[in-house]
Amino acid sequence: MYWLKKWTSKTKFIFDTLLIESISKPLTLCTIIVLLTILEHDTFIISTSISQQIPFNSINIVLALLALIMFLDRFIIGTINYYGKQSAVVFNSKSIIKGVIRVTLSSVGILVLMGTLGISITPIIASLGITSLAVALALQPTLENFFSGVQLVIDKPIRVGDFIELESKEQGFVDHIGWRSTWVKMLPNNMIIIPNSQLSKSRIINYFYPEKEL
Repeated sequence: MYWLKKWTSKTKFIFDTLLIESISKPLTLCTIIVLLTILEHDTFIISTSISQQIPFNSINIVLALLALIMFLDRFIIGTINYYGKQSAVVFNSKSIIKGVIRVTLSSVGILVLMGTLGISITPIIASLGITSLAVALALQPTLENFFSGVQLVIDKPIRVGDFIELESKEQGFVDHIGWRSTWVKMLPNNMIIIPNSQLSKSRIINYFYPEKEL
């Protein structure tokens, strides 16, 4: 890994560096899987009953799934961070994209793990549908802020770094567009935190449109 990192740091291709950085920690889990497999083999030779009492296969499945999720999370998040430096759209929506990806990976990983271990996931998925509806109704303001944040990122009425004036006459630079709220840094170094749903409905003056002043 040391020599691979040293070699990839000299190349212009970014994904080889991301691949090596993403795979380093999951390889530790893979090493543990190999050691457990050797231990299972040795234990089986010594005593078959002891080998059957220890769930080596289940432990290896859990570790392999954790290694895969860790690799995908590090690789995808690293890719987002890289393109965030190249694209203003990705930069403004990094927090939203990262949150969605991590929740998706965790959910899929748990379901795959349960299915692999022999746990029926059909009733769980059915109950999740009803639970999701109840949660959606309970978290309606939060979801409204989330989708308003997505709308702000896609429509781009404001961008990180823009100098804006709110409907309430406060002025400042857009510091952060999150999944729930937008942070505006005022000239006296105060911070205004506005829910995205409220911001998307209000009248805003963006002094950096049509072009940002240098």
